[in-house]
Parts: sequence; C-alpha cells; structure tokens
Amino acid sequence: MYRTVLLAICLVLALAGLTGATGGGKTLLYGGAGQGRVIFDGRLHASKGFVCNDCHSAIFETKKQALITMQDHFQDRACFVCHNGKRAFAECDACHRRFDTPAKTVVKLCGAASVVDGLIAPHKAAVERATGYRLDVVKSNAGKGLIDLADQQCDASLASASVETVVKGAKAAGRELDSSNMQLHTILMDQVVFVVHPGNKVQSLTFQQLKDIHTGKTRNWKELGGADQAIKVVTDTLSSATRGLIKQAVLKNEEYLAETLAVNVATISDEIAKDPAAIGGLGAGFVKTGVVVVKTDKIERPLGLITIGAPSEKVRKVIEAYKDTVAK
Repeated sequence: MYRTVLLAICLVLALAGLTGATGGGKTLLYGGAGQGRVIFDGRLHASKGFVCNDCHSAIFETKKQALITMQDHFQDRACFVCHNGKRAFAECDACHRRFDTPAKTVVKLCGAASVVDGLIAPHKAAVERATGYRLDVVKSNAGKGLIDLADQQCDASLASASVETVVKGAKAAGRELDSSNMQLHTILMDQVVFVVHPGNKVQSLTFQQLKDIHTGKTRNWKELGGADQAIKVVTDTLSSATRGLIKQAVLKNEEYLAETLAVNVATISDEIAKDPAAIGGLGAGFVKTGVVVVKTDKIERPLGLITIGAPSEKVRKVIEAYKDTVAK
C-alpha cells in the first residue's frame, strides 16, 4: 500500500487548534512525504461526535506535529486507532490527496450485517472501480441503519427485509419512523434458514412447529421426537430485520417467548454449535460449520438499499453497479 516511510500529520493539533478546527468547520492540510497532502476535516470529525479530549492526549500529544511512519499505518497507534478499516476507513487516497487528483466521492451505506457480508463487502472493490466512488460501509443491523438514514448519517441504509419489516426493527430500537416515502431497491434475493446442533435428532420442522417453538408453546424437544431437553431459542437482536421477518413469516406476528437469547447474527451459529438444545434462525450466509440446517419451507428475503424518496444520482449509480456486478 505504501512504498516509502510517510511523514503524515493526521489529527496532531494543539487542543486550542483542534477546537478551532472543529468549531469553525475548517479543513486542515499537512504534508504527506510525497504521497499527497493529508487532509484533517474538523467538521467531519465533529459530526461523528468526537471532541478534543477523545484524541488529546490519550492518542496524540498536544504538539503541532508528529512523525508517523509506514509501520504506524499497520498498528493500533496515532490516526490508525480509528482508521483501521473497521472503525473508520483505511484507504490511502481518502487522507493522502495529490494536488492533481480530486478526492473521490464518498457514498456512505449503513445497516444490516447480512447485507454487508452477503452483498456489499464481496463486491465492494468492483463497484468502487465501476463508479469511481469510495464506499464507506458501517455494519450494524437493518433497524439501526434505517435510523441512521433518517438522521442523515448515511446516503442509503442496508436492508434484508421489506421496508415495513425494517421500520418495525427501527421501532424496536426506539424510533418511530415514517415509511411513506421510503423505497427499497432490491439487488439480490437471499434465504433465512433455521439451524440446530448436529446431535439433535429433530432436523425437519413445519412452520407451525417452528412457530410453536419460538412462541413458547412447545418447550421440550421430546414433544417433537427428540431428546428430553428444554428448547433454547437463539435469535438476532431486537432491531434486526431477520428477526422481524421470522416474526412476520413464521410467528404470524406473535411475540417471541421471553426466554429467547438475542445475540449478534454472526454468533448465532456459534451458540447453537455448542448447545444441543438450541435452535435459531439466520441468513443463509451466516451458517457456519458445526450446525445443521433444518428442512422446512423456504423463506426468501431481499438484500438491498433503502432510500428516502428517489435515490440520489450517486446512490443510483451504486445500485446499478451492484446489480451489474452480481449478474456477472
């Protein structure tokens, strides 16, 4: 990524200077050792909720300048405490900008982990090449992503269910949102499946049986021909679109039993792999080794983007690029 040691000055400001930058909405430029000047956007950082003390002096000393080497870029220090590709972007040209190269247009997408892992991330590089944009992706869940969209924190939210279901997820996260002007742009169809431990003899269930399990009417596997074990239901978080879709399609909008274990969707398979009494519903892309997919009726769901009103020109181009890339 980097061919020389970079003398990059990122965020290394005196407290008073940083306060002035964020408060005044200034953009500050620093030398980048031939790699293009480094941009510090105080307004952008302030919009994310950061204040002076977040960086000074826990991460940076209160000095005007600091030496940042190439090695620092790959360690948890300086700018890269945040810009590690997970908490914030880590692309070179997002900070290092040459005078003759305009900064790339950024399209921010936020929301469902299943959409990030099953659609956005696998094709991100191809879509960035096709559009010339940089995608800033924040992975959470569909309900939280829709709240972020409503708060203008992103250009589009990522959804793994209908607008109606995702709005219910946002409500579960504490926000009532008006869906009348929201549009879902489906890019790919996916499936929701149910998984059990390999040692569970019950590996085929009807929707009615799944409903009875998830609502608490059936509480022991022996009622279904399995072992004499109390059933443990594992599900995604309250604001998840996957959980909302299961509630709508299988539970017929009845409530999950109170003892349901809600975890991050990425860990549902792990929970079930270590517990012979567990069952859980999740996107097919999150199924890992150590579990068995239950035979039942198919539950399909869309993976796509939600916009408020028609998509902007840049979001429209991203949607088209994803459709083209997926179709290849």
